[in-house]
Amino acid sequence: MTSPFPGAQRFDHTALAVESIEAALPLYRDLLGGEVRFDHTDQQARFRAVQLRYPNGARLELLEPYGEGGFLRTFLAERGEGAHHLTYLVEDLRAAVAAIRAAGYRVVDETYANPHWQQAFISASAAHGTVVQLASN
Repeated sequence: MTSPFPGAQRFDHTALAVESIEAALPLYRDLLGGEVRFDHTDQQARFRAVQLRYPNGARLELLEPYGEGGFLRTFLAERGEGAHHLTYLVEDLRAAVAAIRAAGYRVVDETYANPHWQQAFISASAAHGTVVQLASN
């Protein structure tokens, strides 16, 4: 089956918003067997991300607020812990965004500055309650 937007490569990962990554690791790393792929803090966007890889190649990203304010604190205050976004890799982000918009969906927070990770998001209100991240690397 082919994708309706150009250049879709694959589903990449699911991200969970959590109050504390340290509190989530005993389940997702220790009990369920996830291996830490990276641990990154984005001070400007005010979040920490730890991505886990499982033996079958599936990936889960844990997101925790860092410092005061930021999108993740707002998300947790409004929705609580749980699914934050689903990430799909695309070959050409600009073309994918154009196709998504042409299909009537709201796209927000496009960033193209980093050639190694460009991203845009389909808003949760347009995507049945879950943010969808489109990314190109």
